[in-house]
Formats: sequence, C-alpha cells, structure tokens
Amino acid sequence: MSPSLDHFYMNLLDGLLKPRFVTSDPNLLRSSLLDYAYCLKRFSKEGISFLTVSLPKLRKAVDLSFKTGRLEVPDGFAVVKGTKLPQFLFSHFVYIYEFDGSLRFMPYIPCIAHVRQVTEAFYKLEVPYSPALEAATIENFVKTEESVKTFLDSFLKTSRVDNPIVSGAALLASYALRGFDAKDIYPRHGSGSLATGEVGEEKWEGPFRYYTSINSVFPYSEYFYHSTSMLCDLGEDYISLPNLVYGVSKVMTVPKDSRGPRIITEEPCEYMYLQQGLGRKMMSWFESKPLTRGHINFTDQTVNQRLALEGSRTGYWATLDLKDASDRLSKLVVSEIFRLKPAVLEALLAIRTPVTQLPSKRLLHLEKFAGMGSATCFPAESFCFWTLSVASIAHASNMGLREASELVYVYGDDIVVPSELASLVIDGLESVGLLVNRDKSYYEGDFRESCGVDAFLGTNITPARFKKLFPVVSDDGTGFEAWVSYANTFAAKEYDLLSKSIFAELEKVFGKIPYGTSRSSYPCRVVDDPAKAEASNKVAKVRWRVSKDYQRLEWKVKTVVSLTTPSKLDGWARFNRNILSGTGDEPSLHTVRKETKILTTWSAV
Repeated sequence: MSPSLDHFYMNLLDGLLKPRFVTSDPNLLRSSLLDYAYCLKRFSKEGISFLTVSLPKLRKAVDLSFKTGRLEVPDGFAVVKGTKLPQFLFSHFVYIYEFDGSLRFMPYIPCIAHVRQVTEAFYKLEVPYSPALEAATIENFVKTEESVKTFLDSFLKTSRVDNPIVSGAALLASYALRGFDAKDIYPRHGSGSLATGEVGEEKWEGPFRYYTSINSVFPYSEYFYHSTSMLCDLGEDYISLPNLVYGVSKVMTVPKDSRGPRIITEEPCEYMYLQQGLGRKMMSWFESKPLTRGHINFTDQTVNQRLALEGSRTGYWATLDLKDASDRLSKLVVSEIFRLKPAVLEALLAIRTPVTQLPSKRLLHLEKFAGMGSATCFPAESFCFWTLSVASIAHASNMGLREASELVYVYGDDIVVPSELASLVIDGLESVGLLVNRDKSYYEGDFRESCGVDAFLGTNITPARFKKLFPVVSDDGTGFEAWVSYANTFAAKEYDLLSKSIFAELEKVFGKIPYGTSRSSYPCRVVDDPAKAEASNKVAKVRWRVSKDYQRLEWKVKTVVSLTTPSKLDGWARFNRNILSGTGDEPSLHTVRKETKILTTWSAV
C-alpha cells in the first residue's frame, strides 16, 4: 500500500477516535490524542495489519467478555499499571469494566459502541492477501472435506433410526414439503461464473453438454427445449452434444478481505441453470408456507435482527453461528433429512456435482452436499439447519415438532433459538457433523449477534466497516459510491470529523460532492430535508438550472450507472430467455457484471 494511502488511513483512525461525544469532553479528547500517538507508533511497525488484524483482536476480546464477564486483554496490548485494562482506549474501558477486568453491572453503552467501532472499522478492508494465505485457504477447504469423511465413517456405523435428531428432522421435512413438486420449476441462468466457462448471454445458447445424471430427472427435451418446434430445429445440435455422466465443479477463490479469500465452487452451465430454478422454488415455498413462513428466511434478515435485539435485552433468545456451514453439511445428512420426500431428494441429487476440481487441477470427490456457489446450497442448508434445530428441541424437551418449530428462526447459518434450549440445539447440530462457532454464538450475558446486527441490552451497537479500498482514480464508480456511503454512515453515527475527512479526500479525486437526501439518485452528502440540500448546494456553489420540462431546480452532479451492452441474443436462445425470465420481445440490455461508470448529468434533489 502506498505511503499516501497509509497516511490517509491513519487520518481516518484519528477521526474514528474523535466522535462528537469525545470532542465535547476535554478529558476524553485529551485521552484520544494519546491513543492516536499510540496508534501511530504501532502502525509504523505493523503497517496496515495493525488496523486489519491487531485492533480486531481487541474487539473479539471485548465480545468474549460479554459471555465470560471478564476482559482478557490480548497479547500486544499493554495494560495500565494496577489494572487489567488496556492502555489503548483506557478512558473508555473504565466505563465498561472494573479495574480487575470484570464487566461492570451497568456498563456505559456509548463507550462499548465506540470501542467496538474503533477496533472493528478496518476488519473487512479488502487489502491484498499473500499467495501463501490463498494456499492455506484451499488447504483448509480440503481438510474440512476430509474431516467430513472421517465423521461419516463413524456416523454410518449407527443406523439412521438410532439417531432421533435426524429422524425428527426427516419427519418435519415431510410435513414442510407436502405438495412440493421439485420438477415444476422455471430454470434460468444467473450472472455468476461457471466451471464450464460460458459468460454473459453465451449461457442461453446452450445446452452445451448432455449429462445423464440430469436427464434422468430433468429431461433435456422438456427443460432445455421449450417447444416441439425448438427441439426439431435444434435436434441435430441436441444429438451431437457431448455425453457425460455427471458434471465437475471448480473451486475458486474470490477476494474477501485482509484475512484471505473466500472459497466458492463454480458450477457447470447446465447444472446452474436447473439449480437456479429449484433453488428459487424452495426459497419461495419456505417463505410462504404456514409451517416455515417467518421461521426460514432468505430475503428478510430483519426477523433475526429483531430477535437479536430482543434477546440482548431480555436474555430469552440466543444467537448461534455455524462454522464452515456449507462445507460441513454432508450429502448423507441431507439425504437422511429428505428421505421421506424421495422425489425432492432425487431432484436435489440430480443437479448436485459430486466432484470438484481444485486450482491445482486435482479432482476431489465431495462428501458435502454442495459448496457455496451452487444455487441449491443456501435454501437446502437453511432448511436442514432449521429441521435439525427443531428436532433437537423436540427430542430433548418432550415437545411436539410443530410446537418446537415455533421456537427456531434461521437465515442461512444464522440461527436463533431460546437461550435455555441453546445447548440442546448445539448438541443436536454437532451430532450430525456440523460445528457451532462458539466464539460467535451467544446465549449468556447481554450481547447477541445475528444477520449483521450486534446488540447489547437492546441497543444496536453494530460498527460501520470499511470494505472497499479508497478510490484513487476518477473513473472508479464503485469505490466512489462506496466511500460516499461510508462518509454518510459515519456522519449519522456522529463521527463528524471522520466524515469530513472522507469527503475532503473524495473531492480531491472526484471534484465537488453535492448535497442531497437518502432518496437522491446520485452520491451525495445526505441531509434530512430536500430544501436544506438545495440551500446547501447553493452555498457550496454547485451548478444549477431550472428545468423547463419539470419546473424544478436541477443540479450538475456525478452519478454512477452500471455498464450495459445491447443484447445479441436471437432466435431460439432469445425465445428461451424471454420465456423463462419474463422478458418481453423488446431489444433488451445486457448488464456487464460488477462494472460501473461515472456520468455527469442534471438531477433534482
């Protein structure tokens, strides 16, 4: 990272240390100057890793103390003599802990929020990671797969009828999927990368390969060719398709943050096409049926977030988090849960890739049900986690499945259950090879975390996080939009100096940034009143005009738009896309994934 950006990020930290409640208190402000001097010293030795690695260790220690009742200061942070509290941010820690490190009876929540904000802000910054870290991530993926195989060797020695958790989950699944037709789907192609290499609209020009495993359940003549005329016209191409037994996915690393990359599996084109259809059908079904509605969520995180806030206030709800959730959910366990709905299970397995290719080209036969990247992974795992959690409660508490189903809420691998039943659920989940991340699961104390909300005693103390690196070129639309959003977020959290620093740096690259509201169509300095925004724009001398067409004030602003190209699909490929995607016959635009451009235009507030 360049020295100029190092200086910029340290300026950000200076602003982070001085929110409004600190700058208004001379004693706290004086302490913040000492804290910043300490940070400068650490940064000169550790570089950006001080922000992305060292500070988050202190945040993790704080969160752990909410469970244990005592702060254990991590290595690298000196403590104040005569206390067990760190020198860094000591003026805030004394409002959270006693000198012996024990949590105060009523800790001051603004100080908790501030300490977590300072120590967490850079945790997910997308700084480059080393090839060694990437290799270690791949190795961990392989080791996790091996651990699943090891677990299954012992699990298979026990008959499925001897595992009441799995049997209960299977029975619950049969109730939840009553009337579900796994073949009544609308397949479609997604925007993601594929193991077979097709990109953009090329995907609609297939199929390119004939897989017998797919055709046995989803006949090509019905799911890839949507009329007799289409099949007749393309019959020669259909007959000449390469004939394969099953598809092979590919393990890929995608940038995540300073901790290393994220692992995904790219699926073959024909597999993803059908996975999208079945995955969407499952999500819609679970979100709409009485037994699962509101308890298994895919589009609404607010249910879990609300319960996390309530749990932190009352202690009634616990929040559980699974480690390597998709990588540890085995095909065997999924098969056992769906065994009473054989048609659904058959469909899921028909479009599951049983083998994946590592970056080294080595082929790895998978015991997991599916990797992240498969469109059936998220709905299937969420459903399985819900059924297993419900069955665990029902079995251990002598409760009926339907009664127990009212006590479990799931969004992906974020699970909410009553605190008094949390240990039972953890045991049930781990009995089938899953692993609960106990450091990130909360069923004691006054802290809860679920679906991105951190809650303490009913108060949202979620820190804002920088993710994108600061944009250094004037055509970086994604970076521009992200950092304007960061500046507004910190302004709303009363980190005024930090927000001003960000806007000042942005204007050096992108020019004057106008005012607007949260509903404005352009990146702006957000205020709560359109009239105030217009007045501020005039003071800032933003160019303006009166629109004759709309009889309103308009401002010369920069806006960010997605890059699009005219659709080139024609013939049967276009017919297929229009039928399945609900697109009319008008010339459509194809969006270029993740690419944006900055346009200068006239816009009203």
